[in-house]
Amino acid sequence: GPGRQQSAARRRLAANARERRRMQGLNSAFDRLRRVVPQWGQDKKLSKYETLQMALSYIVALTRILAEAERFGSERDWVGLHCEQLGRDPYLPFAGAELPAEGEPCGPRLFGFQPEPFQMPS
Repeated sequence: GPGRQQSAARRRLAANARERRRMQGLNSAFDRLRRVVPQWGQDKKLSKYETLQMALSYIVALTRILAEAERFGSERDWVGLHCEQLGRDPYLPFAGAELPAEGEPCGPRLFGFQPEPFQMPS
């Protein structure tokens, strides 16, 4: 009857509102994450997929920095080592990074990101 239809409509409106709030929270979290991951050379906002890829790459790189900081006496020693060994870095191909030309700053070399083409399954 009409009471059942009104009840179903109210539940649907409440469910829609909950989903809207959930998506707003998720989008807000992605915006906060985009603000803290490197975006060298990006003139457009990273997609959610690209943001997660970059965050993972960045976490791996930062973890390695912390672990290796204990083994090297100075920042210069650490930076020198990594600028020499970038071609053999197992994490950069995973991140989709390309090796930059000589003379470019080392930071983008360590954390650079080139988005991979991504197709949504149909």
